[in-house]
Amino acid sequence: MFFRILKRDLRRKRSMNIILLIFIILATTFLASSVNNLISVSESVDYFMEKAKTPDYLISAYDRGINEEFDKWINTSKFIKSYDIDRSTILSKDAIKIKRGDEIKDFEPFGESLLQVQPKKYGKLLNDKGEEIILKPGEIAFSLADKSKNNLEIGDKVIVTLGNIKKEFTIKLFSKDAIFGSSMNEIKRTLISDEDYEIFKSNKEAGVINNYYIMSEDTEKLEKEFKGIDGNTIINLDKSFIKKSYILDMMPSAVLIIVSLCLILIAFLILRFTIIFTLQDDFKEIGVMKAIGIKEFDIKKVYLIKYLAITIIGVVIGLLLSFPFGNTMLKQSSGNILIKSSSGNILVNIACSILVVLIVLLFCYTCTRKLNKFSAIDAIRNGSTGESFKGKSRLKLKNYKNIRVPVFIALNDILCNLKRFVILILTFCIGTILIIIPLNTINTLKDGNIIKTFGLNYSDVLIETDVMDKYTTGVSKEEYLKDMGDLRKSFRDSGIDMKLYGEIMYRLKFYADDKDNVLTLMAFQAQENDTNNYNVLKGRMPELKNEAAITETVAKKLKISIGDTIYTQIYKEKKELIVTGFYESMTNMGESVRLNPKMDIDFKYLAVTMPFQGNFEGNEEPQVLIDKLRDKYPTYSFKNPREYVSRYIGSSLSQLDTMKNLIVLIVICINALITILMMKTFIIKEKGEIAMLKSVGFRNGSIRFWQSARISIVLVVAIILGIILSKFLGPFTIGQIFAIMGIHNIVFKVEALEVYVVYPVILLAVTTAIAYLTAGAVKKVDLKEINNME
Repeated sequence: MFFRILKRDLRRKRSMNIILLIFIILATTFLASSVNNLISVSESVDYFMEKAKTPDYLISAYDRGINEEFDKWINTSKFIKSYDIDRSTILSKDAIKIKRGDEIKDFEPFGESLLQVQPKKYGKLLNDKGEEIILKPGEIAFSLADKSKNNLEIGDKVIVTLGNIKKEFTIKLFSKDAIFGSSMNEIKRTLISDEDYEIFKSNKEAGVINNYYIMSEDTEKLEKEFKGIDGNTIINLDKSFIKKSYILDMMPSAVLIIVSLCLILIAFLILRFTIIFTLQDDFKEIGVMKAIGIKEFDIKKVYLIKYLAITIIGVVIGLLLSFPFGNTMLKQSSGNILIKSSSGNILVNIACSILVVLIVLLFCYTCTRKLNKFSAIDAIRNGSTGESFKGKSRLKLKNYKNIRVPVFIALNDILCNLKRFVILILTFCIGTILIIIPLNTINTLKDGNIIKTFGLNYSDVLIETDVMDKYTTGVSKEEYLKDMGDLRKSFRDSGIDMKLYGEIMYRLKFYADDKDNVLTLMAFQAQENDTNNYNVLKGRMPELKNEAAITETVAKKLKISIGDTIYTQIYKEKKELIVTGFYESMTNMGESVRLNPKMDIDFKYLAVTMPFQGNFEGNEEPQVLIDKLRDKYPTYSFKNPREYVSRYIGSSLSQLDTMKNLIVLIVICINALITILMMKTFIIKEKGEIAMLKSVGFRNGSIRFWQSARISIVLVVAIILGIILSKFLGPFTIGQIFAIMGIHNIVFKVEALEVYVVYPVILLAVTTAIAYLTAGAVKKVDLKEINNME
């Protein structure tokens, strides 16, 4: 008897069961694949570090002669188990040219390009298979970032020029670099053979960087000891910091986890709806079974077996789909990371699938408690227990004469039976949030103002010239300012007037009252610019020589606030600086300080020179002037803020764009399935009302309009709620990733047209169309159904 009931139920509610099955398949596929991918990506970073023999501690410094104190320390420190020195030659923007046939094209470096050989012991560069790269004379290996920026392919020819040395190379492959390979790292290493590098290193004009790869069993004590050494470094960081720099590359997997959890929540909402609807529809059968003495638990088993069968089928299909789907999504995250094979994590997929089965069963059992309320008398009285009913109309038609009657009925239905539409509202709301949060994240990263989070002032144009390469070899501040003045004059002579200024960074040590708590920070200093156009959170930018602004990350680590004093030592001179404000910057994972432009610091402590920044005079469109500059100065690089920042986050943006499109497609499919499910159940339950409306003269078109209008009204409410909630949920989800990178108060960019018009209209149009088409079933409702009206 049980199996006969089960078989009949599966046939009778075929559409409902199929839709539930689809949701369980989707939930299992997304959960299993995304958890597996997140584990694979997080494990892959460690795997990548191990394969590349990443050192425990890295120090990079310009080679500017002998530094006796530093050299003595690195050879005598008891915390250094072993070390290796890797020499890299700095390449200017014009040092590389792409040769395609007889045509010579410019090469656009991702950031700072270093030419070197494969390191001997640590910090190896690898190929896609995780093998150490070995090159022959005449072969070269570029980073993946340089590949995508210049559309390079294996076998392409490039010409490298350094002073009077010129050589042609063939691209053999593209490297994976554990140390400098993340999207957030500006430095990229270009690899050539030992024989070829011997030729280039004879050039004495090029700047040279020494990378010290240090192995240590206690990096905390090593770093503390190093902070007491006088040395001018570009970067010094441990392995954990390097791992953290891959946070953007892990973002797609994290987004998938959030999508999976939302899909599971939606699946449970649908499951609850179908169980309760089925129980209400089967009240006669349940009452009869109770009347003949069948126990409640035995009746529950009928439904539990049904949903267990649907769940197992869905989970098995979802498990099988999770492997190809997961591999496809894993490729999106594998660009900069050497991905460890996820086949070893097959148990993760199975565990996630079993978890879905157990949760669904537990949820089913909880939902079937409603069965306890049904009695034999319900079967006899056709669902009525003898209670009296009052009219539930919340609206009066006479007060809304301008509203069409079907719309009025739809609105009144929602207000009178709000609980019936809660699942729809929640589902549509979750879908809206899933679209808006990634959309706001992408728009925030695309916005030109994101440049402020890199510690730079917002400007019309950022300019990189060949003269900037010499600053790393040790020039005076006066020469830097003269070059900037000459550049401004050259632009003015060409008919384009602009205010030009610079941005430089020093690598300095800072501490507060606790002299043992020393931080090595990137110290920003604007040149020829006193504006306050930075991401100031609290207080103000420094206006006097003895003032400085810091990030919140630094404030927490030094345990200080605005008005407190911090100290820095430049060579033998100790300087006191009063903290005037907090600002935000992703540079160095939020560990930076901004100095007053008037503070005089020797350029020998210079770590990085940023591009010159310019603000155009006059009212002409900046992009028009940028295009003119590109025509007049073809060897220079001119970028607006958005173009400049895209080189750091471009790969992450493309991944998020792909993810956003996938999510929009999924949300539309979910809305379609939910709408079909709800419309079918509504029509089944409301056959009496539909028959009555037909009997008083309503046409099928008006009844279909009434049915679909309810879905549209609910969707509009859900979209409004989704927009409101996404504003609060964004900082709690994606905002935490920005917090890891040093931005604790990210303000998301909301493109009003997209968020409030384009995507809501798409959702509304598709969902309403599906609702109207599904409502075509009202044609089959016969007038005699009026006898079954409650």
